[in-house]
Amino acid sequence: MIQLESIGHDYGSGVVLEGIDTCIAAGQVTVVCGPNAVGKTTLLRIAAGLLEPTQGRVSLGAQPIAALSPLEQARRRGYMSQRFECSTGFTVRQVLRLAGLAGSTRADDVEPLLDSLELSSLMKRSVATLSTGQAQRVAFARLLLQCPDDGALILDEPFAALDPRWSSVLGDQLRQRAAAGGTVLLSIHDLGLVGQLADRVLLLAETRVAAHGPVESVLVDEVLAPAYGIGFEVLRSGNGGPIPISVRR
Repeated sequence: MIQLESIGHDYGSGVVLEGIDTCIAAGQVTVVCGPNAVGKTTLLRIAAGLLEPTQGRVSLGAQPIAALSPLEQARRRGYMSQRFECSTGFTVRQVLRLAGLAGSTRADDVEPLLDSLELSSLMKRSVATLSTGQAQRVAFARLLLQCPDDGALILDEPFAALDPRWSSVLGDQLRQRAAAGGTVLLSIHDLGLVGQLADRVLLLAETRVAAHGPVESVLVDEVLAPAYGIGFEVLRSGNGGPIPISVRR
């Protein structure tokens, strides 16, 4: 569980977030969405303890995240940024080995994870030679190896460089982590993907939370239209999930 209490942030050029009071529950996938430059990345970095808010407090479980050492934070939550951040001199094997040493993943869980992400054949490759999509899969594997099953996973636009197949594979992995009792918080721009993956949606607009609730109550025209400034028609996927489509009015 991640508790955000009266969170506000100002980079000095204007308020980015203000009055954010919400709880990200364990056992669910919570997706942050909203227009460009609305503060999604800032909120995720604050939730991960990587950015100190101008106002308010973040708790991880029952403890203020600021009271945890960097090592304790790393063992209880993992963060994946939009861009793969790693020394280009490392091989994929070295990157993932370091993550495994820092985390609590059992040895017999590693090979199935590598197979599911099709990384076994890339282990000797330098990360500098990877495509953007391959690097995203390595970053995702590093995240899962570092963070325990019941820890908090925080991901900033993890599907941005992935094709539909790999978006589905990573989405399934996140659903499994949530089902195991983990806390999953991520940002997604594609509202159709939000509708297929999320249990709950946190919608940001104009520095504040515009809505936070079950996916069926947030991904509706009357909630989305004021935030994005455009109308939406909500279709249904084969499994019944909402697919908001922007429409002109």
